[in-house]
Amino acid sequence: MGLLNIHKILAITIATLFMVCSIPEQTAHAGPKAGIQRHIKVTQPQLQALFIKKITKYVLGPDKRRIVAQRPVTIAAVAPKKLSRFFKNPDKFKLVRWPDEDFRVLFIDVDNPRIIAAVLNKVSGKPILTIGQSPEFLRMGGMINLVESGSRFKLQVNICAARKAGLTISSKLLNLSEIYCGDTPQ
Repeated sequence: MGLLNIHKILAITIATLFMVCSIPEQTAHAGPKAGIQRHIKVTQPQLQALFIKKITKYVLGPDKRRIVAQRPVTIAAVAPKKLSRFFKNPDKFKLVRWPDEDFRVLFIDVDNPRIIAAVLNKVSGKPILTIGQSPEFLRMGGMINLVESGSRFKLQVNICAARKAGLTISSKLLNLSEIYCGDTPQ
């Protein structure tokens, strides 16, 4: 498949992720409700899990192989309870509670800046993709921040933190993100 086709597929996938909460769905059965539109209900943890899974496809480790090349991809989460039901296929993705010994992705899903700073300090300089959802996350050294914008997520990427850890973020993902170095927009 050509590079242009891959780029189009990525753009469509990310656009779909951004709009998933607002797409009307036609009812499938006939009867009095036929033709009525309803909105798909998607929870925040469901979107978080979807973004985490998709993002890992566009990050290269220090060995220049995609993070998803080694299956299963182990994802550590500080508070994994909300996400656990969306990681049921252990052949592809495995969700564990932080701290764990062997993981490639760390999702820091807490709001407390002290906890975020302590966790990021523990993995600093290691080839671990850090994903969070806090206004302070990039400033503290996190790599990818999921920012809620209404019923959607925007991506913010700290390319300096990723480089420091030996990770490479694909230009395809960077084109769809706000790029930062620390907390400074690029």
